[in-house]
Amino acid sequence: AESPGNAPLDSAVSPISPEEKSSFDQAKAASTSGNAEVALPSFEQFVLKFPNSALLPDVYAELGGLYSKRGEMKRAVEALKTVLDRFPRHPRADEARLQLSEVYLMLGDLKGTMGLWEDLPGQESAKMLVYEQVAQAYLDRNELLEGIQVLMKKKGLMVDPVANNAVREAVVSIVKDKLQEKDLQSVVKQYGASFPADEALIRLIGLYDRRGDYYREEREIKHFLSGFPNHLFTGEARQLVGQIREKIKTQRYLIGVALPLSGRLAPFGNNALNGIQLALQQFKESLPGASVGLVVRDLDEDGKRSQEILAEWLDDFRPIAMIGPLLSKEVDRIAPVAEKADLAMITPGATAARLSSLGKSVFRNAMTARFQCHAIAEYAVAQMNLKRFAVLFPKETSGAEWLKCFSEEVSRLGGEIVHAEPYPVSETDFTATIRRLKEADLKKNGVVEIVQEGRRKREVAYSPGFDAVFLPGDADKAGLMIPQLVFHNIKDIPLLGTSGWNTPEFLKLVGPYAEGATFIDGFFAGSTDPMVRKFVGQYRAKFQQEPDLFAAQAFDAARLVLAALEGGALTPREVKAALAKTKDFQGVSGLVSEIRDGEVLKKPILIQVQKGKLVQVN
Repeated sequence: AESPGNAPLDSAVSPISPEEKSSFDQAKAASTSGNAEVALPSFEQFVLKFPNSALLPDVYAELGGLYSKRGEMKRAVEALKTVLDRFPRHPRADEARLQLSEVYLMLGDLKGTMGLWEDLPGQESAKMLVYEQVAQAYLDRNELLEGIQVLMKKKGLMVDPVANNAVREAVVSIVKDKLQEKDLQSVVKQYGASFPADEALIRLIGLYDRRGDYYREEREIKHFLSGFPNHLFTGEARQLVGQIREKIKTQRYLIGVALPLSGRLAPFGNNALNGIQLALQQFKESLPGASVGLVVRDLDEDGKRSQEILAEWLDDFRPIAMIGPLLSKEVDRIAPVAEKADLAMITPGATAARLSSLGKSVFRNAMTARFQCHAIAEYAVAQMNLKRFAVLFPKETSGAEWLKCFSEEVSRLGGEIVHAEPYPVSETDFTATIRRLKEADLKKNGVVEIVQEGRRKREVAYSPGFDAVFLPGDADKAGLMIPQLVFHNIKDIPLLGTSGWNTPEFLKLVGPYAEGATFIDGFFAGSTDPMVRKFVGQYRAKFQQEPDLFAAQAFDAARLVLAALEGGALTPREVKAALAKTKDFQGVSGLVSEIRDGEVLKKPILIQVQKGKLVQVN
């Protein structure tokens, strides 16, 4: 029970009266004898009768213990927190803190437990006991990173070198035996150039070496040598980094990989690299003993973006083909180097229309805006028999490009754009945009039914003069706009979109208002296709994350090169020729019908909202 008094913390209180002492002693005696049925109401009545008593800290501490024993944890927390909040300097405050820690631990509130002690000066013995309990609880829940963090706090309190080393060894054991790649990277990021980042780096180096991921192995060795130059492992690390080049060259055939792996686009570049590595793994599983490897270059490391350095790299390793880069401007830079080396270069991400003019060495396995416009227009006009379209597009260059390519594709198929309305990129309330669309539509083919209600007119029905609405752009904009379209009576007509919709946030934003909405993408992780399911399952197991479009497109790009190699193409020129002749190649990013002028032509992936879930419909 909470005291109605709101006196300042540890404020002066009245002397204890005989009545107060008698009431307290009786309740305490009942508690000591185990008679909680008498003790609890007695203490609760004490709080109500003597709201400013000097004995209140003792009463609340007793109540906390009694509630805890009865399993009334919420009331136990309230009572014990009252001791700490109102009487932090009382002799029983430390006891209450320990009791509250035990209650939080029983409730599984480990953060609450830590919050009682982290900013408290002194009390090292109590802290170490609690930290040990919390760390073990985290480890029992397999929350290993949190367990390490708490153990490191405990280690920081321990002055006895033997005990300190015991905690250190416990942390080392977790890092060496239990952490997966992603968690190891988190440890490195959190602890920088101090323990246990060194142990995490050593583990990562070994992991990448066994995997044959020599780019990442070399990266982590350099990281280790920079942060731990005097470490016992330093000599071995220097030996390992000196062996990497020769390890790469032991493979008879190399595939070059040139991606952004450390800068702004590193998450996408690393996902693409993961996809390539998985393709090679599958290839080697199907052909044991195949002498094929990767040689990887981080484009972000070359600040000058020098063609000469890239040419030297290609001349040194002599790959049979190259996968990358992701950006169109990087393809512009690298294409002349690839063309001069007569080396096929497959980009899994660049989307600029000009790529086909850069030479016969440039190939693209990436989804362009034109591809999406063609696919969604083909679906809408040819399959759904829709003819008239409204477009709501962001007022920016990409929005105008979406409008242009969709309009051209619709017109080619015999349809028409009846109205296109731009909206500011920063917009979240689309009322004005939707009203402009409706006003323009009502001047043409739209019909509205309005009823008079007193002095007000109310729209009761609106029949649009268009068959569907095309909403190019990101999930956050489309997700906000679709419910607002329904609010303004634009409903029960098809909604069409682009790959930007394919995020978990989209379904959360649209709620129940996007049933039947359809969009295009180049990859769908939820596909029931056996090849896609195998790819997604292996990717998750290997990298502890979901594959994205770049991972899928890079995976297929690598498989195209490996298929050429398996088919007998053993030189860069032969691989390039084999790629150009590709027909009917099944990939996780779509069925490739052919490769024409370097462009990988494939069947689009149509995704639709059905009963609140995304489903592939083709």
